[in-house]
Amino acid sequence: MTALDVDLRTDLEVAVTAARAGARVVRRSFGQDIDPDLKGVVDPVTEVDRAAEAAILDVLGNLRPEDEVLGEEGGGQTEAVGRRWIVDPLDGTVNFLHGHPHVSVSVGLWDGDEPVAGVVVDVLRDEVFSAVRGQGAYLDGRPIRVSSRTNLQECLIGTGFPYDRHLNGPAYAAAAGEVMKSVRDIRRLGSAALDFAWVACGRFDGFWEFGIYPWDVAAGLVLVEEAGGLTADLNTSPATVDSTHFIIAAPGIYEPLVDLIRSVAPSHVRAVT
Repeated sequence: MTALDVDLRTDLEVAVTAARAGARVVRRSFGQDIDPDLKGVVDPVTEVDRAAEAAILDVLGNLRPEDEVLGEEGGGQTEAVGRRWIVDPLDGTVNFLHGHPHVSVSVGLWDGDEPVAGVVVDVLRDEVFSAVRGQGAYLDGRPIRVSSRTNLQECLIGTGFPYDRHLNGPAYAAAAGEVMKSVRDIRRLGSAALDFAWVACGRFDGFWEFGIYPWDVAAGLVLVEEAGGLTADLNTSPATVDSTHFIIAAPGIYEPLVDLIRSVAPSHVRAVT
């Protein structure tokens, strides 16, 4: 690859190339019997996570060698300083281990506290969600927008549960139960990056999750905002890539959903914001 080739590639092209490289690794291993390691009691990691991250980093190292990287498995630049690629090589590892097809690869680029570009690849459906700041959001090259619903009771809301659910499961279940009283229904599908993308294209009207990390949201935040969605954490609006708790929604239901999630957040969540 020549220097000219590198210079001609846009950040979005680099993000798509890197995410697709990771997705190929995940796709060819899907359905195999793989023994995971455990990063926590209910937080598995596999050789496929690591191999997919290596494939992504190989692309970034070749095409953006001067930029910093933060990966879920390999770590890296945790400070929001300069250009930083934030990578989740296999979001939905539990799904992957059980043959559940809701798994994704997420590659986001941030410059300090500012989003630049984001790509989420739905590995098994082969859908590519992409966005560049100021240029809109797309699914397989077609423009996407968040839902136009305005009545929370008519909305489908996504969620996820933190990895300390073996300790605080009843508190998270109670919060979800309160939300269920106010919406049409909720879904817990197991890949936050893909859930953000589904808000961006209107498949979910909103989403919330406590205790997720920059690699879960770096690309998804760009997608949601460029698709016309709004974001918050438990204290501020909008959320940042370094927030811990996230509420995202279409504008028509944003305020009631934010108020609802903030009101039902468990006390131990409120204590760490």
